[in-house]
Amino acid sequence: MKDIEIRSITYGSDEYEKSIDLRNEVFRKPWGLNIRDEDLTGDKHMDMFAGYKDDKMIATIFLTEDDKEHARIKSVAILEEYRGKGLGSYLMDYVEAIAKKRGYKKVNLMGRVSVEVFYNKLGYKTISEPYDYHTIAHIDMVKEL
Repeated sequence: MKDIEIRSITYGSDEYEKSIDLRNEVFRKPWGLNIRDEDLTGDKHMDMFAGYKDDKMIATIFLTEDDKEHARIKSVAILEEYRGKGLGSYLMDYVEAIAKKRGYKKVNLMGRVSVEVFYNKLGYKTISEPYDYHTIAHIDMVKEL
């Protein structure tokens, strides 16, 4: 992933606005929804990162705290044309390393059922039955760090 740069995003910045557009493209538009109709103020409490290729934002990943022992990964979004090339694993490794360095013992996430196998390959265990979130089947997962 030598051609990918990961940068921190500041809430309210131009880059943050780009991250909203990217997440909307990946998470909502295919189902006729708009992420800008949602309350995104919780983003300001997260560490937000984006992956860039040739200075173009192509992915996002956010990290937040559930409690003193559990971090949470959110908003893992990769533009379709960059999927299947190892970027998702690279982003997850990057953020998991930050969580571990901060002393978290586990990382939680809510993922789409359609990418459950991807997260399983990274060591995540499914801890819930599928449930509906924005009209899409999701599951809760956890990984020991």
